Amino acid sequence: MPVFSIRSIGRKALYYAPPVLSFVAFIIAWQLYVDLFGVSAFILPSPERIVRAGINLGPALWGHTWTTTYEILLGFLVGNAVAVGLAYLIVRWSVAERIVYPFLIVSQTVPKLAVAPLLVIWFGTGILPKVIVTALVCFFPTAVNVVQGLRSADPNAIDLVRLVTPSTSVIFRKVQFPSSIPYFFAGLKISMAAAVIGAIVAEWVGANSGLGYLILYGGTSMRTDLMFVGVGVTVILGMVLYGAVGLAEYLISWRRTDVRTNT
Repeated sequence: MPVFSIRSIGRKALYYAPPVLSFVAFIIAWQLYVDLFGVSAFILPSPERIVRAGINLGPALWGHTWTTTYEILLGFLVGNAVAVGLAYLIVRWSVAERIVYPFLIVSQTVPKLAVAPLLVIWFGTGILPKVIVTALVCFFPTAVNVVQGLRSADPNAIDLVRLVTPSTSVIFRKVQFPSSIPYFFAGLKISMAAAVIGAIVAEWVGANSGLGYLILYGGTSMRTDLMFVGVGVTVILGMVLYGAVGLAEYLISWRRTDVRTNT
């Protein structure tokens, strides 16, 4: 496993200090601006008021957060599973590329705010429409990146494996898939950010729980502080999920490097 020394931890702390300090300075300036100029809480609530609103929500906030997290993760998994399968078909058969690629492009050009109400009409206000919208917005980046990654495999390495076996599955497993891993995680990072947006947008159309619902409720009830609570938690959730993808990429990259070193 990676070894974290005091020196490496210190370097990490210095690396992340500027953005953290900048964020703290921004929050302090925001609070001072609201207090000194007497800005109405309806126009711009102070950070203190937003935190208090979040605390007053109590377990309800955790419930909204969990609902959105579940929708994001489920849509993310479904969308990326479909993306990897389509990418394999596109690379494996040229006919599949001519058939699938137009549908990939169409799926991204159709406004999701136009699709979401139709999905609510067809499937109700349950979790299914949210998962479908989330999957739609997050599978395209992964599909495009995985196709690029599979095609980036070294032709000489493919020819070398073909000398041993003509099996396309072996070529995929030994050459094409390993070469596509960096592209795959690049797509996952983009799709994770898109998945958060997709889940929030889907909740705006029809939901009775979730962070998108909380933001919408805050707007309709003229509670700006609740809107900021929903937006703030959404941002934190998105950063945590994005960081989880980055951590998985780091661990897999470290493991591959360690295996190559030992062999």
